[in-house]
Parts: sequence; C-alpha cells; structure tokens
Amino acid sequence: MSRKSERRKAKARAQAELKAKEETRAQAELQAQEEANKARQETMKRNGTNKRPKLKPIKPSIQWLTTKETMTLAQTSRTTMYKQIKEGKFPQPIKIGKKSLWIENEIKDWIKEQTGLTTITNI
Repeated sequence: MSRKSERRKAKARAQAELKAKEETRAQAELQAQEEANKARQETMKRNGTNKRPKLKPIKPSIQWLTTKETMTLAQTSRTTMYKQIKEGKFPQPIKIGKKSLWIENEIKDWIKEQTGLTTITNI
C-alpha cells in the first residue's frame, strides 16, 4: 500500500471520527433541550397555569475559536499548529468554507493534556 493511499485512509478515518463526535454532541444538546422542555411542562402542571413561562436566552454550549484565537490560546504559531494537526497531535479544525474553526473546550482539553494541569483559569 502506498503512502498516499495510507494518508487518504487516515484522513478519511479522522474525518469520520470528527463527524461522529459532532453527531454525538448534537444528540446530547437535543436531549438536554428535551429534558428542559419536560421540566418546564411539569412546572406548568404543578403551578396549574397554561401560560408559558418567559424563557431566558440559552447561551450557546459550543464556543468557536478562529485561527488567531486558537494560536493565542495554545501559545503556538500557525505553522507549528498546522504541523501538529497533520501529525495528529493537535485538535482538528472544522472547516466552514475557507474558514477553520476550533471548539474552545477541545483546545482547553488539549492544553490540559500537554501541561498536566487539571484546571485552566483566566482563559
């Protein structure tokens, strides 16, 4: 098997894993929303009211980082970051058009792995 075909297969596996992670996150978010709706309905039944309670805006659970923000957070250069991505040592970006975005929690988890810290503050 040639190196090129091995790289293609590795890339396909990485993309499949990333897609599976995203689907899992989306399912978890949907489940959380359903549970919140059930809790609201139970509260409405207990209070004996048919009016919907005023809902607070939901803060997005995923915070996206641009390339510059990711470089700043990870304290690395663009070249080093993309080299580590290629080697599988850095979280993969999610491409939207030509733009690369990273999930903030994945970068923080990567930093924790690299430093051996259990918590990161002031980030």
